[in-house]
Amino acid sequence: MTSQRSLAHSWLAPLTLGVSLAWLAASCACETREELVRRDVGLDAPGLDAPFVAEDTPFSIDAAIPSDASNMYAIESGPGCEVGGRACTPIDPSCGAVELCGDGLDNDCNRLVDEHCGCMPGTVQSCFAGPPGSRGVGACSDGTQRCEGAGEFGEWGACTGGISPSAETCDLLDNDCNGCADEHDCCGGELSCPGPGDPRIPSARPFDEVVLDGTSFFPGAAASWSWEVEGGPCESVIPVPTFSTSGATSSSFRFTPTLSGDYTVTMHVRTTDGRDLSCTFLVHVAGEGLRVELCWLPTTGVGASSDLDLYLHEPDTTTPWFGASGNVVSPGVTLGNSCNWANCAPGLRSSLPRASWGLATSPLDRCDRGPAGPGWTGIGNCPNPRIDVDGHGSSFEPLHGFLENINVDDPRDGQSFRVMVHDCSGPSSHPVLNVYCGGFLRATLGAAPDTITLPGGGSCASDTDTVWRAADVLVHVDGSGVTTDCDVTPITATGGGPRFTRGDFAY
Repeated sequence: MTSQRSLAHSWLAPLTLGVSLAWLAASCACETREELVRRDVGLDAPGLDAPFVAEDTPFSIDAAIPSDASNMYAIESGPGCEVGGRACTPIDPSCGAVELCGDGLDNDCNRLVDEHCGCMPGTVQSCFAGPPGSRGVGACSDGTQRCEGAGEFGEWGACTGGISPSAETCDLLDNDCNGCADEHDCCGGELSCPGPGDPRIPSARPFDEVVLDGTSFFPGAAASWSWEVEGGPCESVIPVPTFSTSGATSSSFRFTPTLSGDYTVTMHVRTTDGRDLSCTFLVHVAGEGLRVELCWLPTTGVGASSDLDLYLHEPDTTTPWFGASGNVVSPGVTLGNSCNWANCAPGLRSSLPRASWGLATSPLDRCDRGPAGPGWTGIGNCPNPRIDVDGHGSSFEPLHGFLENINVDDPRDGQSFRVMVHDCSGPSSHPVLNVYCGGFLRATLGAAPDTITLPGGGSCASDTDTVWRAADVLVHVDGSGVTTDCDVTPITATGGGPRFTRGDFAY
């Protein structure tokens, strides 16, 4: 996946080296990225499900699959020392002879995660591109992989977006994720790079400003600084970044994400004696509960006006999407049984009351920073459900023109939601739909190589435009009311592919 990169700005007081060392000493517990993030935000939810071997799909494997159990991730290393001068014995990489399905690991260490394992196209799982024993160790962090293909069964694509083992450098971090930091007698270097769980790296919600202080990673004399940010699935669709940045050449760096996901940040610093140093790490950006995010690109380019409308049906109901034929702004056409452009943004339209599903409102800090923030501030809370971004093309909204989202911060356990996209107006387009549950990506529909094309040419009419029934989402909420996960079932047409209809109002 090709992601849009942008050179990108301050907040933390510089942390001392002692704090970095204390964090490093505690960072070798073998936790997944998901478990670390859940722990940091106070969630006591379980991590990934236990491994299983899928035996009932056309792409399943079993325990008879041979492997030489070699470690293709092996990095040359010597005895060296660890931070603090203690001798260190590397951990067992735990490479095995069998690839297990469903655990997001490269069990046989052949640089492929869950290869030949059956999956449902469009769904996403957390994964780790490294030896199983290195998951959650040192710098290493989970990425995600999407199930690719059409029809009932697909195969897992590449594991992308995480941090894999790399050659050890003198940065007070276990880069090769073997349980030992700064081998080869390089202990005590000036550079102190962060890894998962480091308190110098904030978690954020979409539209929060993320502020990073380069001097907390390199407190020495610097001749120059530069920063890069790499976003998520929508960055490969829209040719302009969905996030804004400042301080690209400063020790203080700021970026404001619009969308959820793990953002890969790289800091470069050139020392006054001419050395080039760098740190690469992830910043987790997530909203609570269920978050559905839509992005798209008109086939004629970003200069076009294009309006796709996102709908989320009231949970556990199956009533029609529209009430009559005609333009969606006409009375009686757009209904209040879904969260949509008319009843889920701050300003209500088409004489519809605000969508109300019996869910509590959220505090303002969950919604007051986005494009709809002034409207929600005027209301005094963040309703559930709600729309924070409602794009109509770049000519209307240069930064958010091809983005739309719907948020339900506090759904109830076991509620089932259906997602629909209305091809309202403009030229044909390529949409990508992402579903996040409890802050983690669980489905991506329409991304390459499984590109979806909506035909365009709509007149914002219920009976003549194309409607894409995209997915059903079943949410899982723990006893304290925190969304921990969800099951996403993409909706397919008979024979496979996306389910497009015209003039069919049915659920």
